[in-house]
Amino acid sequence: MKYLIFLYIVLFFSHTFANDERPGRFFEDQPDINDDYQIHFNYLLAEDSEDREWDINGKMESIITEMNKAMELATQKHKKGDGIARKYKFDYRSDGKLDITFIRMDKKYKDLHKWANNDITPYLFFEKNMRNNKKIYFNFADINSVDGGEAGVGFGSLYLRNSSVSQNDERKILIGMHELLHTQGMGYNCIKGIKNSHYKNKEARLMLNSGRSLGKIYAHNYEKCPQLKDSVYLTPTSDEPYDPYDLNCLFKLGKYDNKQFLKVLQKLKKSGKYHWKTRFGPSCKTRDMDRDNEGYYLFDSDINILETY
Repeated sequence: MKYLIFLYIVLFFSHTFANDERPGRFFEDQPDINDDYQIHFNYLLAEDSEDREWDINGKMESIITEMNKAMELATQKHKKGDGIARKYKFDYRSDGKLDITFIRMDKKYKDLHKWANNDITPYLFFEKNMRNNKKIYFNFADINSVDGGEAGVGFGSLYLRNSSVSQNDERKILIGMHELLHTQGMGYNCIKGIKNSHYKNKEARLMLNSGRSLGKIYAHNYEKCPQLKDSVYLTPTSDEPYDPYDLNCLFKLGKYDNKQFLKVLQKLKKSGKYHWKTRFGPSCKTRDMDRDNEGYYLFDSDINILETY
């Protein structure tokens, strides 16, 4: 009987994987054409999700391309910017096509955490070895979740089955751009008008709400405070780039030691443990939430970062 059960499990998963095979589909991140910072995209399904083939039928590529066109226009037109049109550094294959990985989770949709990224991120990190700190891993997740999208530094997701996203492609573009900003560490609390990583004025049609313009997060005059135009994930790269992983995950502030950042870190250090609401920007998605009461740890690390700065 045990042998039959084992055989059934093997056959089930073999059958599932075989069903996912498609011409032009990739199940692993393909070799990089350079060692620069870049954003990698996944088409992600739950174990029992319908495969709509967005990774290979052009749907994802069309939306992602439009997102970058919007970035170029918004950065070039920005009144406090330098007039340079910038876009995100996306991950491309050696054949010049966007590198999209197909991911099928090991859990059925009903078994996923209420906040699906809580299961998605560790699965990608530990099971799919998506742990390059010079990459952002961004999912077009063909499932529903509490919000239309959710992201922080390192990982993010756009939930294609959420009612706020599924209406039309424009909504996918707007919410996708919004979540990509969170992967860049935006918005930081040292920028006037920002609270809890969003613009306090919800009516403003800005990307960090839901729009195609960037506002103060892109370029400003606040001292020791990051500007989006300096992100290492934008090209052409700024002369003084910042890495959101260093800031939001490692707390290596460098020249960005403004009082708002220091206040947050001092409060965390005094408490001796991490609380997700005590932050100066979006959370680091490789934080080991199971160890928050012990300090502040990242996946696969025994270093308490609260004791290192």
